[in-house]
Amino acid sequence: MDIKLKNSRNTRIKVAIAGILLISLVGLFCFPAINQKAKPALEQVGEERGEEQIDSALLEDIYEGCYKLYLETVQREISSVENESAVGVENKTAADVFLEFYSSPDADDEQELTDFVNQVMEEIGRNFEECRSEIDYCILLGKQSYEKNTNQPLERALTTTVVKDDALSEYYSTYFVLKFDAGGMLSVDKVYSRWSNEDSIIKTMGQIDRENPVWGDAEETYSGIGGEFDLRKPSDFTVVFGIPKTAQLQVWGGYGVYYGFDSEIDYYDLLPIYAEAGGTILFVLMLAISGAFVWFMTSKKIWKTEISMDRPGHCYLAEAAVVGTFTMLCLHDSFLQMIWQYDSLRSYEVLRSMFTGGKALAALEDLLSVELGLLMLVGIWYLSLYFLRPMFSLGLREYIRQYSFLYQIFPWLREKWEKFVAEVRHIDFSEKSVKTIIKIVVINFLVLAVISCFWFVGIWFLLGYSIVVFYLLKKNYDRIGRDYQMLLYGVNRIAEGDLETEITEDIGVFEPFKAELGKIRSGFKKAVEDEVKSQRMKTELITNVSHDLKTPLTAITTYVELLKKEDITEEERRSYIETLEKKSLRLKVLIEDLFEVSKATSNNISLNLMEVDVVNLMKQVSVEHADKFEQMGLELRWNVPEEKVILMLDNQKTYRIFENLFVNIQKYAMPQSRVYVDVKKTTAEAGTGKSTESCVDITIKNMSANELNFNPDEITERFVRGDVSRNTEGSGLGLAIAKSFTEAQGGKFHVEVDGDLFKVVIQWK
Repeated sequence: MDIKLKNSRNTRIKVAIAGILLISLVGLFCFPAINQKAKPALEQVGEERGEEQIDSALLEDIYEGCYKLYLETVQREISSVENESAVGVENKTAADVFLEFYSSPDADDEQELTDFVNQVMEEIGRNFEECRSEIDYCILLGKQSYEKNTNQPLERALTTTVVKDDALSEYYSTYFVLKFDAGGMLSVDKVYSRWSNEDSIIKTMGQIDRENPVWGDAEETYSGIGGEFDLRKPSDFTVVFGIPKTAQLQVWGGYGVYYGFDSEIDYYDLLPIYAEAGGTILFVLMLAISGAFVWFMTSKKIWKTEISMDRPGHCYLAEAAVVGTFTMLCLHDSFLQMIWQYDSLRSYEVLRSMFTGGKALAALEDLLSVELGLLMLVGIWYLSLYFLRPMFSLGLREYIRQYSFLYQIFPWLREKWEKFVAEVRHIDFSEKSVKTIIKIVVINFLVLAVISCFWFVGIWFLLGYSIVVFYLLKKNYDRIGRDYQMLLYGVNRIAEGDLETEITEDIGVFEPFKAELGKIRSGFKKAVEDEVKSQRMKTELITNVSHDLKTPLTAITTYVELLKKEDITEEERRSYIETLEKKSLRLKVLIEDLFEVSKATSNNISLNLMEVDVVNLMKQVSVEHADKFEQMGLELRWNVPEEKVILMLDNQKTYRIFENLFVNIQKYAMPQSRVYVDVKKTTAEAGTGKSTESCVDITIKNMSANELNFNPDEITERFVRGDVSRNTEGSGLGLAIAKSFTEAQGGKFHVEVDGDLFKVVIQWK
């Protein structure tokens, strides 16, 4: 079954190729009939246009070309002279041929004029080369001696006495003879033009010779040169110029020379002539026959088998088919141009004479060129209809779904478009947005480039594009306005003190401000919380200070009153005095601690820095408190380096830090427990975050006897104690002083609580 389908498919492909070739050949062999039918109308147009057929621009190029051909002829003659003393061709310049001085000028003036002549001739040579390969010429060198650039018998114009020579008029649309006599006077002879008026060519050439575009106003321009000079014309020089019918200088196969008149006018004059002569009918018939052929090739009834309508090669060709169809419908004028473009298809007689007259190769080249063009046109039309054919069986919607390339990439395009729109709406002005701007400019350029390809119709596309751009700008402008109002609302709420309001919506280009507003709100909340905390701490400070100062003062006052009594015994008096001494000492310590922490808070501490071995210093402090530790059953566990740990510190302030910490342990540590003291060297990131520095970490850990129900961040504040009831002795300034002295010496001090584990960490660089 598969072999059958494959053979059927191969057969249809062969039949399709043969059918396209046959349709194009039938159309090709209708061209001579259309050309013959259009001939009377073309002749009438040629007669009406008359003298306008050959423009002065072409004749001016031919006139200037005479100078170039004359210079080359003189150079060749000199190069063939046997006398070696003669100037060689490589040294004979245009100035040597055309410039003559009657008196010797200055060397600079002579060089300037010589350079001018050579430059003019070089420019003429470049201009003449553009049409030299298309125009035939024959130079008369002597009797029966000619120099020409063609195999055509152009010299017959010099030997025959008749103006129109059949051998020449068959090949050339125009030819004429230009003669320069010994004095450089120009005459025009033997003028033949298929369409132009002969007198027009003679008059135009005479006017060009009088104006002399080669030298122009050179004599007047260089009249200030010290010596008299003459810029000569060619002399004793005769040349025949012929314009072949097939020359590229001729627009549309000989009916109007390119230089002759405006090619657009000729083009639009020729279109209705060939359309009425049958070109349009032939074009429509070829399209209709190709359409019928497509139906034939896709008919299940004719082929008696299932015709596969799958995408050829799994390609999405709906857009290509639509473009090809519209392109083919727009090629009507190009089809008409193809009819009149080649002389070999002018008529059946001309075609037959070319095959029988030795020009079969030229005729075959013409036929092949036209046939290839027709094959392309018919092939495009056939493929376009073939790829559109499934639409009639599948329906428009299903056809677009299966065959449309744009439909297949639409989700991808939509995703990219939404991503692009989101990128435009969320431009971060704090970063470089050059990439987004380039995307917008490139998309706008591509759209305008596509619109410009539609010529005048593109104005309507441009109008639609402008409306779309206006809609998009208006939509985004309104969206930015709404986002701005939302942002402004959030700012106003924060300004009014509402620190709980959050902007949850997407605010487009203002999206970065949403994060900044969140930071501001968090900062305000933290500032408010810190202020509330500060006020609370101030209140507690006043309360605590009042309590701690009032207690010993009350006791002192009481015992002073007791001492004033006369009926007390000596033993009671000594007891009262001892109590007064204890209370006064406690009051003294409290006041000294308060004074120390006040100085630390105001940065009014004077430091006497020296090299201090912190491990040795800690051990000294522990020795002084060894009795207390022993009474409580506290065991010190040291984990310290064997070598000395030397730091630049104030010895007394550092001693006070460790003393306060050990005193704190004595007050709150669980009896019969262990106290851990760790000292180790570490590394930490410097302030920049890019480098590290050596540090010493001192950690003191102990188990608390009471539940740790306080905030670790507040325990180092002034007059804060580990027991909330404040039943223990002390000022509540121990940890505050330790922290202040540590930070005053460039260190870090913080407290950590893990269950009942109380840990103090000190870090110094």
